[in-house]
Amino acid sequence: IAINGELKRLYIADVRQHQIVVINSETGEHLFDIGKRGKEGGALNFPTNITIDQKGNLYITDYQGRVQIFGPDGQFIKAFGKMGDQPGMFARPKGIGIDSEGHIYIADAAFNNVQIFDSEGRILMPFGGPGDGRGEMVLPAGLAIDSEDRIYVTDQLNQRVNVYQYMG
Repeated sequence: IAINGELKRLYIADVRQHQIVVINSETGEHLFDIGKRGKEGGALNFPTNITIDQKGNLYITDYQGRVQIFGPDGQFIKAFGKMGDQPGMFARPKGIGIDSEGHIYIADAAFNNVQIFDSEGRILMPFGGPGDGRGEMVLPAGLAIDSEDRIYVTDQLNQRVNVYQYMG
């Protein structure tokens, strides 16, 4: 889920219906849905996680191996990424977050890492890797970034949350 406090909207990823459900966060009223099942831009295929940037745009990971960006009212803006095993590609994209400089972080459950992209969707660098040591993870499933640019990654199989700091 993601919350846009200014617009009073709660965005919920409905994996089975292949859409984002938008609810008024004060009244609980269903406002509208974003997406439908498909491969084209604007269509979703098992959306897993959502985050919102400073402009209110939605960034959604889906199991098609991509990130899709929508405006606050559901208008499709663009997509980046594809399935694969090279840097900048995804196998099982899950958690997603955006830091104060607009970098996009995506946890990939299959690669056991997090990839960082610029605002245009170009790969900057990955971090993490498989294991149970410091900075390592197994099956990362969620990701959040706080106002101090601390990156929180849920590490499912190690049963912990890893915390990283973006240094700017």
